[in-house]
Amino acid sequence: MQYLLSFSAQEFVNFRELEVRSLLQLNDLDQGCIAADVDWSEPYILVKCPNDEKANKLIERSVLIKSVYSIWAQASTFGEVLDKIGSVPKKLMEPFISGPAPIKVQVTSVNKKTSQEDRLDYIKRLLSTDKDITAPISLKSPEYELYLLFDYTRSLTNQKDQKLKQVYYGRLVGESSRRRLMSKFDLSKRTYLGNTTMDVRLAGIIANACLASRGDLVWDPFLGTGGMVLATSVWGAYGAGCDIDYSLVHGKGRSPKAGQGKRMEGECLRANYRQYGLEPYYLDVIIADAASLGRLLRVPEERLLLATASPTTAVDANQKQGQEQSQVTAVGLFDAIITDPPYGVRERSCRIAGQAAEKEPSLVTPEFLEKITDGAHHPVVVNQDGLVPVTHDLPHFPHKEVYPLQESFSNLLTISVRLLKPQGRLVFWVPVDRNTYSGPESLPSHPRLKLVTVCEQALNNRVSRFLMVMEKLPPCDADFDLTRVRSTETGDVSCAESWGKDVAFHLDNFRNAYFKPKKLRNG
Repeated sequence: MQYLLSFSAQEFVNFRELEVRSLLQLNDLDQGCIAADVDWSEPYILVKCPNDEKANKLIERSVLIKSVYSIWAQASTFGEVLDKIGSVPKKLMEPFISGPAPIKVQVTSVNKKTSQEDRLDYIKRLLSTDKDITAPISLKSPEYELYLLFDYTRSLTNQKDQKLKQVYYGRLVGESSRRRLMSKFDLSKRTYLGNTTMDVRLAGIIANACLASRGDLVWDPFLGTGGMVLATSVWGAYGAGCDIDYSLVHGKGRSPKAGQGKRMEGECLRANYRQYGLEPYYLDVIIADAASLGRLLRVPEERLLLATASPTTAVDANQKQGQEQSQVTAVGLFDAIITDPPYGVRERSCRIAGQAAEKEPSLVTPEFLEKITDGAHHPVVVNQDGLVPVTHDLPHFPHKEVYPLQESFSNLLTISVRLLKPQGRLVFWVPVDRNTYSGPESLPSHPRLKLVTVCEQALNNRVSRFLMVMEKLPPCDADFDLTRVRSTETGDVSCAESWGKDVAFHLDNFRNAYFKPKKLRNG
């Protein structure tokens, strides 16, 4: 059956295809039910669904789709639509227009306002043409709603030069949860916020893009205030993650809310889960940097391999290590990894330093030396000031260092290959300086991660960020061909299967490029 998806205004147009195709996959619908040459910037998209129930299920969790209609007739003019009504199969329309259930006829248009007089005229012409409409009319409490949908071109001169492209006649099947979700999860009402908490709509799109479902385990290695994992838990996924900022994770310091001052007691991610009745889906948060995940987390198969390990020769050890790594990546731990790494602009990017910052020995008192070594006896030489030189092979309190953006993405891809389940999705943001960006092939890539799509969000005239969606290849699949590039770009939309080598070099200098004085920029 033919259905029509109605999108919400012109917000996040670049993400429409990603969300709709993700929803098709979540609902086990064939991707071919949408035409390959469809223009995703249009307000209406035709889709084939088996029945009303499937169509309703398709849009239930959508952020960008408002409603879905069952289409009975369509044409380039209203007169042609009226002519086609007689050829519509009776069994398709009769249950809704000829029964005892009350109906309502509505007229709506896109890109052009339709006057009340014109609307009434369209409705009268429809009722006079379709003699089968015998159901009672109820404007306040209809059982079914019939719609005339007028699609106009955009105005080019602001002189009412819009032209009618298409007219649809059909029945409203259902509306998405979009409005309810936007109202319920409004950031202004949220208990726990940060300066970079993800927009509610984008978080919802990411939850759909990672195919979050009931019982899934979703991880965010740069958790922040957890806005993205919270969005996945709305659909039954268990949210967890890690972040290096102790104060942020535990709700210490100043609140970003105007006039609040310090954060209130108990402000944390768990408080948000509790606020929305999602606490059963809150898993945990670890205070750690993303670079440490490889040491902190082990998949179940990896624990088993470590427990059964036996001494071998060096050659056998290397072979066994390769086999074990293959078995580990074949199992995985997370159903999805979603994240927005700090770019070093609004939030600094840092990690735990591997070595002490000071190269020279520290000078401490003998009493303090005894304290930090738990009373262990060390040969000491006290200088003339009564202090003891302490080299850094003694206990060291780790400090933070700058985490280059290039390395953070490289580590993210490596960790994802190890910790994702086969066909699990990695969804993450990548900042791009348009002056140095050379196309999708210059974005981060990995031979074991298949690129599903890339969507651009323009931040200003020189900086964008891309939402990259990758899928871990099953063990039986060969590495993806890194030399093959096939990209399709429509306006600001970028959907591609593209692969480069390692991580794009321009990411390493993104922060410097962002803060470069205007007179020194190119172009």
